[in-house]
Amino acid sequence: MNDTGCVTLVDTTRDELRERIDEARQRFYRLARSADPQARRRGLDWTVHQVIAHVLCVARRYQAIAEGRDFRRARYPRELDQINHEEMLAAMAPIPQLLDQLSALEPVMDAFFDGLPDDYAAEFHCGAVVSGVVVQINWLFDLILHGEDIARSVGVPWEIRERDMLLLLREGLEVAPAYISGTVDPTTDICVALQIPDARPYVVHVHDGIAESRPRRPGDRPDAVVKVPASTMIRLLIQRIGPFTAALQGLRIVGGGRPWKALKLQSCFEPV
Repeated sequence: MNDTGCVTLVDTTRDELRERIDEARQRFYRLARSADPQARRRGLDWTVHQVIAHVLCVARRYQAIAEGRDFRRARYPRELDQINHEEMLAAMAPIPQLLDQLSALEPVMDAFFDGLPDDYAAEFHCGAVVSGVVVQINWLFDLILHGEDIARSVGVPWEIRERDMLLLLREGLEVAPAYISGTVDPTTDICVALQIPDARPYVVHVHDGIAESRPRRPGDRPDAVVKVPASTMIRLLIQRIGPFTAALQGLRIVGGGRPWKALKLQSCFEPV
């Protein structure tokens, strides 16, 4: 499925997304019910309890859209941190209650996703306008990555499927231009071509104070060509890992005239 009018990193279908969301949701519930509420992942400010409350807040944003209401959007990335924190505090309740509320929203969200027309578009945070597919992928994004946060907090395994991460990377690349750092010098010019298994060749090009994310063109002359698993690239893009860890997790620079520029790409974007 491609409802954006452009060539996306990877195609998917409503059926696939529905199946993957349902599976991720059940895994999230099982883990959330058994995890120590006060445990905290290294490098994350929130406890398990707070992460669960935040996921419910994200679901409530979907509920608002489905019911024809609006939700509070961030104008810039760090404002989103503030919004997430304030909404999380307001939602806090015992974990069983949070999960019951989340479960009660499942039919609303599923019906909303199933009813989205192919040409649907929505305003995201930071001014990004995204496709209906990415609206749906974003829910998968929250379930998988926040499930991983909880699992790492309590030291239990959390299976990461590469296909799921490829879908998450599709979202990450679609919204990345809205997350360009305000500290990027307008003279910065970095073009990195991505070779992701099972995906179309893509480039991320930062220039003139903006960022582009699009399919690679025959005339592109990237500074660096990187071959990297989707699971590594999405974590690098949202700054859950750095370039050194990315190299340990499969990132390889395989071409380009200025390969060192690949290591500077992450710094051009705000962390998520």
